[in-house]
Amino acid sequence: MATTRNALVFDIETVADLTPDNRAAVAALAAQREQMSPEHYGALCPPLARIVCIAWLALDSDRMGAVMDASLCPEAPPPSLSVTDGGAAGEQLRACPLQACDGERALLRAFGMLVERHCQQPNAQLATFNGRGFDLPVLVHRAIRHDVSEGRTLLLRAARENRFNPVLHLDLMETVTFSGAAPRWPMAAYAIGYGYPSPKHDMDGSQVGPAVQAGRILDVVRYCAGDVIATAHIYRALPAAMTAGGNAR
Repeated sequence: MATTRNALVFDIETVADLTPDNRAAVAALAAQREQMSPEHYGALCPPLARIVCIAWLALDSDRMGAVMDASLCPEAPPPSLSVTDGGAAGEQLRACPLQACDGERALLRAFGMLVERHCQQPNAQLATFNGRGFDLPVLVHRAIRHDVSEGRTLLLRAARENRFNPVLHLDLMETVTFSGAAPRWPMAAYAIGYGYPSPKHDMDGSQVGPAVQAGRILDVVRYCAGDVIATAHIYRALPAAMTAGGNAR
């Protein structure tokens, strides 16, 4: 029997974890892909994708939040950011509280503890757009890289879940394509199609790395939060039967 879920929608942004010691090796791997730079390869390859920020929205409480790697910020980050929310009431700003973390390991621990707290609630669910293909593998492999235990068991369980009967994690890309039966289209296409603004009007994924290098990590956090809001709009627009998840745990 389907059960209504208490969803935590989240999204991550990544850059390549390149160092003087590994750059040549990553470049050799990237050279095997046509027209792919080490920076592009590393930002997309889960064990090499350094997480710079994670944003989320708890649908039951409508509360947002984000964690960021403060070592990438050239100045002290503010306690919150204003993010555009193009919902039913039209374009408006909402606050996204921001937690500055001392490096990726601290960021992973903070988000892992959030996941653990969320999943203690009845009918808890994690929700993403293409999280099964990217966000969850990155979170698991980077947690292994930094020996972070917080949240890792739950994230691993979510990543290994049956795609045809999701319970802990709902990947909206799987949902809108009917588990891969229909072609895949970008998340922005569904947001626009359902009557919401595109979350890509100020930035897209290809601009994250250059923005971080230029010291514009706060713009990346806003972009990440905007993707979360758009994903939440898609989630809420879908019929309940499509987002209810599988059998209750």
